[in-house]
Amino acid sequence: MCSCQANDAARQALDDAKSLAAQGDYEAALAKHVWFHDNALTVQRSYYGVRLSFALGYWVKLGEKYPKALEKLKSIRDEKTARLFAGEVNRELFHDVEAINQHLEEFIATVALFKKLDSANPKFASAIYDLADEALLQGREYELAKKYMGDPSKRLAMAIRSFESGINYAKTSKSSDASREAHERIFAGDVVRIITVLRETGDPTVAKRIQSEALKTLDDPAIREALKD
Repeated sequence: MCSCQANDAARQALDDAKSLAAQGDYEAALAKHVWFHDNALTVQRSYYGVRLSFALGYWVKLGEKYPKALEKLKSIRDEKTARLFAGEVNRELFHDVEAINQHLEEFIATVALFKKLDSANPKFASAIYDLADEALLQGREYELAKKYMGDPSKRLAMAIRSFESGINYAKTSKSSDASREAHERIFAGDVVRIITVLRETGDPTVAKRIQSEALKTLDDPAIREALKD
């Protein structure tokens, strides 16, 4: 899952959470999930991705058997949302909320939060748009997305740079094929969202240009079909 040492406290907590859940000790498993969520980044910053992906997935799976686990996850989400509503400007805090909403399949909560930030602090909303764009498109908030997407060509250029960096990393990875496929999915998703915003806000010419440029980097079916309504 990450390059962290196998014997560190965070890795142990996540492993324990999974094994305790499998044994039916749900209360203890939940305690391990909470500890990991609260402390993993102080152990290793490289747990950032795992904490908001695999770990939340395991937590939600626990919640399917143990409703108290979902209640606790939602209470953590709600407390962090309240801090953002109160004016705290913290990208990682927003990412926590967005990721939890995504795993709970409550994207509309992310949309509501972003709308609040749009009104209260547009500068911060701009800084975290890349974390909210998927939820905004799920909510069909195309005009709001266009407001913060900025120059689509620059947005595409950023996606290309990130993709090329990821592919270079994948070449040296022990799981090179899986890493390459992951970076291809991420890039295709980024491009499709840019095209979708342009398509849905009446700018098909620029959308077509973005599509053509992106296909030079990666010939992906999702990108080729992105202009279809």
